[in-house]
Amino acid sequence: LVDLADPIASVIAVELSRCVVRRALSWAEPMVTDLAEQETVLRQAGGIDLVKRIFAQRFYRRVDAEVFHLLRRCVPLAHAEVALSAVEEVLRRHFSDIVGTAASHLLSHGRDTAIQMTAVAATMAGREVHSEVLEIIGRIRLTEETQ
Repeated sequence: LVDLADPIASVIAVELSRCVVRRALSWAEPMVTDLAEQETVLRQAGGIDLVKRIFAQRFYRRVDAEVFHLLRRCVPLAHAEVALSAVEEVLRRHFSDIVGTAASHLLSHGRDTAIQMTAVAATMAGREVHSEVLEIIGRIRLTEETQ
């Protein structure tokens, strides 16, 4: 029902969630390979957190233009910066979680399990991104209406 209440926001949320899932799935094997090459870093205190941040930055740089293109269709210019910032935080956080899942499973269960769990984490992240983006857009539209 939420999707039907605001179909444009729903389409944007679906596209952004698909973007996360699609990129995470296509990057699963290369990402795990890259993580395996950095195993000594991952095993150090703070290593996984550092790698999560680096990969999340790489991910967001690749989707930044797409995010702006999608959000400009449903968010007024006066609120675009707030929307972009909020959506960026959501996407970085979820991709960081995907990387964390891959890294921890790589260290504990090996490469193949890490790739499989990356796919699971990507699917779960996609669902969460969808609902969080809808919430952000709804909040901004509500703010716009009350002004």
